Amino acid sequence: METVNSVKVEMVKESISNVESINVNGMETKDVKVVENNQSEVKSLNNNMETKSASQTTEVSKQATVEAARDILVEKKQWLADNSNADENVIKIAKVNIAKAENNYIAALQAVELPCTTVEFWDVKESTEELEIITKKKAEIIIATSDYSMAVNKVNIELGKKLINNKNFEKAPLFVTDAKLFYETDIVLKDLNGNVVPKDTPNVYVPVDSANGYWQWKTYHESNINAIVKEEKQLIIENVKIKKFASLQEFAQYRGVNNVLSRGFNGLEKAGNAALATQHEFYQRIFSKARELKANISVITKYYNQGKTLNLKVWNNATLGMVEESFSYDLTIGDKIITTLQEMKFKAKTIKERYMIDAITLLANYAPQGKEKIGIEEVISTIKSLNKENIAIIESCSMDKVNSIQNELLTQCLKNRNEINQAA
Repeated sequence: METVNSVKVEMVKESISNVESINVNGMETKDVKVVENNQSEVKSLNNNMETKSASQTTEVSKQATVEAARDILVEKKQWLADNSNADENVIKIAKVNIAKAENNYIAALQAVELPCTTVEFWDVKESTEELEIITKKKAEIIIATSDYSMAVNKVNIELGKKLINNKNFEKAPLFVTDAKLFYETDIVLKDLNGNVVPKDTPNVYVPVDSANGYWQWKTYHESNINAIVKEEKQLIIENVKIKKFASLQEFAQYRGVNNVLSRGFNGLEKAGNAALATQHEFYQRIFSKARELKANISVITKYYNQGKTLNLKVWNNATLGMVEESFSYDLTIGDKIITTLQEMKFKAKTIKERYMIDAITLLANYAPQGKEKIGIEEVISTIKSLNKENIAIIESCSMDKVNSIQNELLTQCLKNRNEINQAA
């Protein structure tokens, strides 16, 4: 059955090549769907390959899918290289198909069970007060994690791909321990592709998570999958050391001792590092203003960023010295809002909390009775026209603070416009 299906796969691939030739000679694009349908047929055939045992069926099927996906990608790249002078629309579609083939190849690689990771074990052979001798040995191992491993999100992985090739990245020791401890206590392990690792599988190691290193294994793994697809050199994880524990309790205690006080930057520290790393006026201003007012950095960011915070990706890039190209801000407006609130004798607590700037932003974007938005300049003028009673009311709001403050400011704004009756 496996031989028959393999022949079918090759026939489908041949038909894909024939379709692409028709596209070039006839300058047609309507057959792209046929190509995509045939790609789906390749996946379907591979996924349905049969062998004598269920486990062998899965393994052979996934490996066959990887090979088919790789071959299709090679063919599509070759097709584009051979027809680089074709019609512009045909070339565009060909590039789209290459991107799709790369994604299919990545998906196939990410489904493979028990993927191996290339590491360089560093083993201390001799250590004195003045000298340490280390031997290095490359090895292919299977990395596994459990429900007790530290979590890593997609943002960290994507940022990590930039970090691991950065010249400033410090390759501190990464510790692993033999999976035996986990097998003995029936804790489920999963490989880096998310597949369950069968109990007693040999050559499996579990990372001894640290605050600085827990994200690196998945980052290296995904980076190397991309390297395979792009036919680039794969990365080797250096300075890996095997740590032995008598029990899982000892394993956990070791992790606890080395992680309990570890942390990344807090908000203010991250802003300070971003200010230094980017030398950008925005980060410099919000850092200095947050220190001056002793305020949360996210609140101060809103004053200078049109009422919006920055997402984690933007912040992380800033700490590396990178500023978003589409970054928009207004330091003048931020200064003007804060100065106005201070001059009107609002309490420091009111200025530092998010409710005030959120209400100001809400009002600035409000368009009464279908008219133009009120705008930030008119909101600032409205604040300047408040009396002590108005300010007292605003600062005494305890329920639904943002809307309560916004309603008080709106009432004053409409009074200033002589439209208070319309508001009623």
